[in-house]
Amino acid sequence: MDKLVTELEQLTQQGLAELVTMDAERLGEFMEQRGEIMEALLAITPSATQKASFKDRIKAVVSLDPIFLRKMEQFRDEASSQLAKLDTGKTQRNAYDNNYDGESLFFDRKK
Repeated sequence: MDKLVTELEQLTQQGLAELVTMDAERLGEFMEQRGEIMEALLAITPSATQKASFKDRIKAVVSLDPIFLRKMEQFRDEASSQLAKLDTGKTQRNAYDNNYDGESLFFDRKK
C-alpha cells in the first residue's frame, strides 16, 4: 500500500508541475493513470494502523483535485466555444449556399 500511495503522490506532483503546459489529451492520460492507482488502493483492505498512517497523505493528494478539475473545465469550455463557432459558421454558410436550379425561368407580369 505504501508503494501505491507514494506512486500516487509522485504522479500527482508531476501532474501539478506540468499542468500549465498540459494539453487535453495528456490531462486525460494523467487522470486515467491516477484513476488506476486509486482503484488499486480501493481494492486493498488496509488495517486500522495502515488507514491511520496513510490517511493524511491521501487527503493531501485528494485536496489537489479541484486544481485538476478547473483545468478540465477550462478544456471543456474551450471545446464548447469552438463547437459554437463551428455551428454558427455552418448556419451562416447554409444561409448563403442555397441550391438554386440554374435552368429555372422567371416571368414578370404587369398587373
